Amino acid sequence: MSSSPTPIPDDLARTCWDDSADAWDHFVESGLDYHRVELHGPALLDACRPVHGCKVLDLGCGQGWFSRQLASRGAVVTGVDWSARLVEHARRHEARAPLGVAFEVMDAAQVASRFGAGSFDLATGCMSIMDMPDPGEVLKAARAVVRPGGRVVFSVPQPVTDATFREWERDPSGRKLALKLNHYFDATPTMLEWKMKRLTHHFTTVQYRHTLEQWSRMIESAGLLIARLREPRPSPEALARHPALEDAARLPYFLIFDCRAA
Repeated sequence: MSSSPTPIPDDLARTCWDDSADAWDHFVESGLDYHRVELHGPALLDACRPVHGCKVLDLGCGQGWFSRQLASRGAVVTGVDWSARLVEHARRHEARAPLGVAFEVMDAAQVASRFGAGSFDLATGCMSIMDMPDPGEVLKAARAVVRPGGRVVFSVPQPVTDATFREWERDPSGRKLALKLNHYFDATPTMLEWKMKRLTHHFTTVQYRHTLEQWSRMIESAGLLIARLREPRPSPEALARHPALEDAARLPYFLIFDCRAA
């Protein structure tokens, strides 16, 4: 994936996800997104436990992959996403293999206007909240709809290793030696071109970056307390299935925030 700096209007993020929805659905549901299937997805699910019998709001549910993971383990799940086309895919998957998940087209920052205070035990975001123009408002809205003592658990790219400049230094044979990073504090939106070789279809989305301090301040301002941080690593079995995950066994690529309602 490569990105280039350019001024980005907030409403373009939604348009990009509508335009990219079909390609994204294929990317995830085909298993090509092995970071999701083998690494950060299972780690986020583990961080959310126990979920059986819990009322869960999945923020930025996309085509419903993580919502279905939660529901298959006994959670009562509502998934929201602002992309109507992604929600169409989510409903199609639910209709084909019903798990009782309700999907709604909605801006995650507006969930408090749709659901009452304390409606959910848990709010989640599987690599989604960082793709929203104002994640601070999303976290405030999530805090408003979880019960007292409830949780908000979400994953993001690890801010340090997802710095604006990142490039692998390689030896003459092409083997990766060390990751070079720079411009960590640059946090302007960019257009992200999804052009990895394993993709069947290329697409473009808006990318937002935030530093660790910025995430901490947004969480605090939302009335949440960080109970635990997790930096998932691939298991030996996952590495055997997908050797390309070796990067993520050397450096943290993802960060999971496990937050409690203050």
